[in-house]
Amino acid sequence: MMKIEMPLTVKQNVIRSVDGRIKYKKFSDAGREHYHLGVWLDGEERVLDEINFVEYELHPSFSNRVRTSKNRKNSFSVTFWTWGMFDIEVRVHYFSGEVETFTHTLEYSLPADDGHTYVAV
Repeated sequence: MMKIEMPLTVKQNVIRSVDGRIKYKKFSDAGREHYHLGVWLDGEERVLDEINFVEYELHPSFSNRVRTSKNRKNSFSVTFWTWGMFDIEVRVHYFSGEVETFTHTLEYSLPADDGHTYVAV
C-alpha cells in the first residue's frame, strides 16, 4: 500500500441525544455500558474531494469490524457502540487508486453524571 503525504486526520465524538445527553446502552444485563461514537475524516476540501471511500478497521472484538463510508457529505463518517478505547486502522481509498493507511487511537472522556448527563437508549 502506498502512503500519500496529505493532511488528513481522524476526528471523533461521543454522540448525544437531541437534548444533549450522552447516549448509552447495555447489550446484556451483566454487560458494560456502551457509548455511541462517531469517527470521520478531517482535511482540506480539495483532498476530501479526491477520496472514493474510507475503511475503518475496529478492534478484533467487533463482529463487523471493518466499517466503510462512501459519503463525502458527512466527511466519510461511521458510528458504532463501544465501551473501550483502541486503535483504529484507517484506509483511505482515492479515486486515483492509491490507498493511504494510518492508525488512529480512539480516545474519549466522559463527564461525571449529574443525574441528567446520560440517557439509556
